[in-house]
Amino acid sequence: MSNTEKIQELSYKSTRETAQILQVSLGTIQKMVETGELIAWKTRGGHRRILDLSINQQLDKRKELLKHFCSKNFSILGVFSNTNEAQSFHEHCLQFESKIRMNTFFDMSEALMAAVELNPEIIYLDQHLNSIDQYHLIHHLNKNNITCNIPVLIHQNTYQQLTGQTLEPSSSNSERNLNSPGPHQHLIHYTDRLETLENIIKSALLKKII
Repeated sequence: MSNTEKIQELSYKSTRETAQILQVSLGTIQKMVETGELIAWKTRGGHRRILDLSINQQLDKRKELLKHFCSKNFSILGVFSNTNEAQSFHEHCLQFESKIRMNTFFDMSEALMAAVELNPEIIYLDQHLNSIDQYHLIHHLNKNNITCNIPVLIHQNTYQQLTGQTLEPSSSNSERNLNSPGPHQHLIHYTDRLETLENIIKSALLKKII
């Protein structure tokens, strides 16, 4: 039995399935195959097949990277409509495994200047902020080389307004959310269920570091 035949006996995924699992584009999967990060071969019909073993290795690597990243303090820049909203968010963050350095702002212009100076890991926008003000803030974040790659968490209602996408009530933060066609390439929506916020933040951090 040839080496190719032995490989083909192992479990595998298509490039599209692999892209969904790793939450990256098809082009990224192709690059990962070319650089040897993923092990793959082509069928007689020219379709690429990627070994589950190499996909799992990438997932394990990400888990370790995220675990290492989240074991340290990381910073969130939060923009809030009032002190009550800021306090509510802060109380949720106290329950997280990771320690968070919180930078709180109530003015969009001040928040924008601080984002450039502080370069936080995450920017969180309170759902009660004016959607037009949020749009302008995100627009300017995207134009700046320092802040353009910072994930921005916005409420799902604002997300729909800015991107024109309709979200199902049970929708999670999928590849579509992380690579939205809106004014910022790293818009991530959250819902009223703030107890899920830690997982959303971890997803944003992972997207930033991979």
